[in-house]
Amino acid sequence: MGLGTKMTKPGTGISIFLVASFILVSILVSLFSSYFFTSTITEQKSQELIKLFSQSDATFQKTAENILNSRQDIYYIKLLDSEGVLQESLGNEDGDNLEMLPIATSTNSTILVGLQGSDFKSLTISTAIWSGLIGLVVSIIVLVLLSFLSNGKSATIEKLIAGMKRVSRGDLATKLESSEAGDDVTMIRAFETYNQMLDLLKRKKEIEIPDEPVFQPTLIEAEDKEEEEETRSRRVIVVVAKIADFQELTSTLDSSEFNSFLADYRKSASSIISNYGGVIEALMKDEIVAFFNAPEEQTNPELRAICSAVEVLQHLATITRERKLEGKIAISGKIGIGTKTLNVYGDHGLPQGIKAVTDSARATCDLAPIWRVIVSSDMYYSVSEYVEARELILGGESYYSIIGVEEVLV
Repeated sequence: MGLGTKMTKPGTGISIFLVASFILVSILVSLFSSYFFTSTITEQKSQELIKLFSQSDATFQKTAENILNSRQDIYYIKLLDSEGVLQESLGNEDGDNLEMLPIATSTNSTILVGLQGSDFKSLTISTAIWSGLIGLVVSIIVLVLLSFLSNGKSATIEKLIAGMKRVSRGDLATKLESSEAGDDVTMIRAFETYNQMLDLLKRKKEIEIPDEPVFQPTLIEAEDKEEEEETRSRRVIVVVAKIADFQELTSTLDSSEFNSFLADYRKSASSIISNYGGVIEALMKDEIVAFFNAPEEQTNPELRAICSAVEVLQHLATITRERKLEGKIAISGKIGIGTKTLNVYGDHGLPQGIKAVTDSARATCDLAPIWRVIVSSDMYYSVSEYVEARELILGGESYYSIIGVEEVLV
């Protein structure tokens, strides 16, 4: 009995190792397949759009309108200049599962296209089936190894192992005869399970996952109507959030560390702003630019902008405290908010003269001390009932630093 116990332990350890190894391989294969499929489709769509915009003789607005009219899977198209400031925007962002596809142009501007996310449900099901089959293979191997260690039937085991090797090379034609397993019921069942696995693999191979249709935009010429677009006035708010001492940090911190921080911070800040109804218009080096009350009209847009700015700065402060505890260099920030009444187009809500408001918010942010949310006097007076602030004189003008915000429904 003692000898039997000593022989069982190594077999159990080998079985666990094989199970873990095959599960890891299946996960890696699944991830690689999903990544490769997604990258291929996205690159294909990007090339098609680049070709379309570069070959079209029409203006950006006309080309974008034609694409939006002909493609159901494109929700919006935006044009940013070389500094990342929004110049034109068509469509809307109301769709679910949107993916943003950036396209660089020959004039150093950027075109942002909002695409409907691809549905990889069939691919996920196929991957799950493949992983299940691999798990079945692992189970067979474990059963065979345990049987080998207990009974010593190496000849039968070798036949099964040889069959597994053929499967790994893509040979699904050769089955195992149950008669070759002798009178051992366990081995007969293993051979039958092996043959069932071959049948499943053959059926899986015959099932083809339908390819996503090639992105082939068809331009539909819009009717040439000389009708003036209806415009109306609206208060537009721009938030500019900056990382202080950005240039110094890029030369002081390790590039991989700083890029990782910047990506996480931008993702979190963008999520916070979006939760308050803001629209991210630019992510440029040290700053994030967001609009409120445009292109869609909102209730209490000033309060939405201020609340989002305060929460973004609080999030950055939390990150900085954690960095200090880890002995890392602190990263500070500041935010400026600008507002102005602008005329907006009736159809798509694109404000006229938005660059002036953006420049004003950026200038306010540049004057702001670190860890402060700064607003102009007229904006403070419009929300003073819900906001606590301290007056500051910056650049010879009066501004207000937000200290607290009353919890109100925005």
